[in-house]
Amino acid sequence: MLAAAEEIGYRPNNTARALVTGRFSSIAFWMCFDYSQHRAQVLHRMKQQMAGSGFEIIIRDLDGDKDRGPSSPQTSYLPVDGIIALDTPATGPTFARINPSASVPFVSMGGYWTGERDFVGVDLYSGTVDAITHLIETGRRNIVYVTPLPDGNEDARMTAYEKTMREAGLETRCLWLPDLSLSSVRKAANEYLQNPSNKTDALFCHNDDVALGAYRAICDIGASVGHDIALIGCDGIEECDYLACPITTISQPIAEMCTLAWEFLSRRIQEPDCPLQQRILKPKLAIRASTQP
Repeated sequence: MLAAAEEIGYRPNNTARALVTGRFSSIAFWMCFDYSQHRAQVLHRMKQQMAGSGFEIIIRDLDGDKDRGPSSPQTSYLPVDGIIALDTPATGPTFARINPSASVPFVSMGGYWTGERDFVGVDLYSGTVDAITHLIETGRRNIVYVTPLPDGNEDARMTAYEKTMREAGLETRCLWLPDLSLSSVRKAANEYLQNPSNKTDALFCHNDDVALGAYRAICDIGASVGHDIALIGCDGIEECDYLACPITTISQPIAEMCTLAWEFLSRRIQEPDCPLQQRILKPKLAIRASTQP
């Protein structure tokens, strides 16, 4: 029979199969395609996690969803068996609210998660407290947070940075970035650091990609990373450990996060009425030469 099907060029119809089985054999992976080595690593790890499961992963870019909205037909009609959403502070919660629990199984994960549904969160607040405390304990006092312009979503890193600095009696300062490209970060940090009024002995960066751009800017002005200006990133990408002066970073538990997210989604697909599955993971501060006293 298989030979005959091959001879006539027959291909299975996934839609027809779904009508019979009630399954699409596919999982949607929601993420923003803005430049990020961290997101690429998470996607790679999730693909490894799902290998052999019988499910195909369908990647959806949510960058335009701020304008389109999560209730649009393109987003709300999903011929998939489940959704895993990585760092979707706006779309994830809205989708969870407008869709009843009997709809598509949904698991959010990362630094932003949706409390109404299953999630695996990463506590970037505690990670940032550890990072800023480390800078203060190593003698840094003029600590600047290098971050994108506010987008209306709560940033746990900003909240933790401001609170930890205030409790230490230190002034908070932000270097706002127009975008997250390495060239933009390098240019903005270069201009900021060359201004004599911006006394700076440490840069805390929104993510590791920003830290890489800031690293280049510190070198551009003839300063020494670690000695003159301390530098901390956030995410834990491998590239930060392969520089002349390795960068201290808040390392997110990517492997554990992806493993749990897939376990939660698989169970929700098999047992739609199971209790909420929710876990918050704590990142670790990987201390390297860029913050040594």
